[in-house]
This record gives sequence, C-alpha cells and structure tokens, in this order.
Amino acid sequence: MGMSTMAESQGESEDLISLAKLKAQVRRLLPPKSIVRDLILSEKDLIPAHEARTKFEVYDKLLSMELQNLG
Repeated sequence: MGMSTMAESQGESEDLISLAKLKAQVRRLLPPKSIVRDLILSEKDLIPAHEARTKFEVYDKLLSMELQNLG
C-alpha cells in the first residue's frame, strides 16, 4: 500500500516504509553506544521501500557483528 508523497504529486509513485516502530524498538532494546542504534535513529521516518530492503540487510549484518563483539 503506497502513501501519498511528494514524488506521487510529481507523477512518480513510490511506496514508503515507516521506520517509527523499528526506531521505538531500537531505543528500547539497543544500548546507547550501539552503532546500529545510532545509524537507524539517524534515518528519516519514511524511506522508499527499495531503500528499506537494502538498509535492513546492512542493519542485520552490522547488528550481527555488534552482537558477536559483545559475546
């Protein structure tokens, strides 16, 4: 389901993903010194779906590396 965006008003249609719930979870679960936490919280609240997929892959890899360093 697409959200109304400036791109749509210019004739382009692009689905946006909200990062609000992810950011809330990150604030709750990750320590303040986490690089992944800082990275996710620095993102815009709405990002294009194609960007979200790519970024989620990167977040996953970085979080795995962070967790390995903690253990």
